Amino acid sequence: MPAPKTWLASLLSAALLASAGLGVVASGGCINASLGRQSEVPMGSWPAWQDLSPLLEVAKSHVDGPTFELMKQASTLLAEGKARSADRELARAASSSAHHWIAVARADLAALHFTTCIRGVAWRLPDEPGPHPRGVDYDPATKIDPGDLSVEALLTNLDVAIEAGAGTSLETQARIARARVAGFTVSCPANPEVESRANAVVKDDLATLAAERHLTPDLAYMWAGFQLQAYSGAAARPFLLDALEGGFDDPSVTYMLAAIAYEQGELDEAETLAADAAARYVELGDPAQQAQVAALRGEIALAAARLDDAEQQFELALELLPSHTGAMLGITEVERDRQGPLIAAERLTELIRQLTRGDAELDERAALEIVDELESLVILANADDLELAQITRDALLFEIDLEPDPFRRGLRYFYAAALEVRLGDYDSARGHAATAGVEFDDTWVPIPAKADPRAFLDRMSEGL
Repeated sequence: MPAPKTWLASLLSAALLASAGLGVVASGGCINASLGRQSEVPMGSWPAWQDLSPLLEVAKSHVDGPTFELMKQASTLLAEGKARSADRELARAASSSAHHWIAVARADLAALHFTTCIRGVAWRLPDEPGPHPRGVDYDPATKIDPGDLSVEALLTNLDVAIEAGAGTSLETQARIARARVAGFTVSCPANPEVESRANAVVKDDLATLAAERHLTPDLAYMWAGFQLQAYSGAAARPFLLDALEGGFDDPSVTYMLAAIAYEQGELDEAETLAADAAARYVELGDPAQQAQVAALRGEIALAAARLDDAEQQFELALELLPSHTGAMLGITEVERDRQGPLIAAERLTELIRQLTRGDAELDERAALEIVDELESLVILANADDLELAQITRDALLFEIDLEPDPFRRGLRYFYAAALEVRLGDYDSARGHAATAGVEFDDTWVPIPAKADPRAFLDRMSEGL
């Protein structure tokens, strides 16, 4: 079975927020409804949720006639892509005897259809058919429109509904809505405290809904992300399959399944799934995700000893995302398997040169990006393959005297020192960290704390 890659685990853990991420909102029946036995999914299929049909099926026996008519009208407007008008319709019953059910409906509508998150405090709804790109707007000058929805109000009303409906279907539906709203809040928070609270809420609600077998397809996908983060791909896979069966056929689901199959040594299945995800991301025009899938396909080919295919996929990943450090190390592994560690280190040196922008003049932003990217490279190389860590150290130091820029030289010395600690070469680590400090004294770029050689040496003296 292939050893899990650190970069791969990190990417897959991030998928827990993918369904609450800022992708694309499909309106007016744009969701692909071709997968699985969607009509048999107890909590409703993903296409059906786009106009709140599963919620209406439950609510019709719990609300009065006029309120239910408003809910049906809102559902019709949603099917037409008019989310803002649908919310206005629901708002007419916000003070009725069924106000808890209305709060749930408005929260579901908002979570499924908002297009812009404004400073984490408000969500804006469209009023025309999509698909609509989702985005974040933290500009202090952006005005809140009258039709924008308060995130705090949505969550507060759901808290009240859960308490009022304890032990009933209202509690279940309110938890579904709250998990959705809280999930999006994590990816677009008003501040770090809100992010932390929302993350705790979504975990608690998903755990409760999973235990009661009340996960909707999108929430099954989110719960799979938590399972992957806390346990393993094997724990996540059943929930990903539930999401697919319920019609949640975002290519990220197939990508995650491919990565899990790779992790479990099912290389043919992994390649089939990854190729499908790659084709879907090409259709969507998403080069960043195409790069992630290409890197995964490179790992699959590498594990199957198909070195030419692996190199092709890793190079594609770098073409699409030049800072993809996982693909850089993948190419390094290909060269190691072909020609040994020396040639691999020389090839990685070339890639590091590209990562540090060659001879290009740097502004502060680009310089700090290089710090982050080199740190990523070293973290990945430092994971579980000591030979790869050694090759990366050698690549950082190879022909370093030919590097004219003291900032770049300093970074290479510093991160070589970090790897030398992992390799147990403490004397070299101290020497190279001290050299990095001297190099940084000759550069104008502010050095972030995480790349401060003096702090590094202090930690070494304290036993790291």
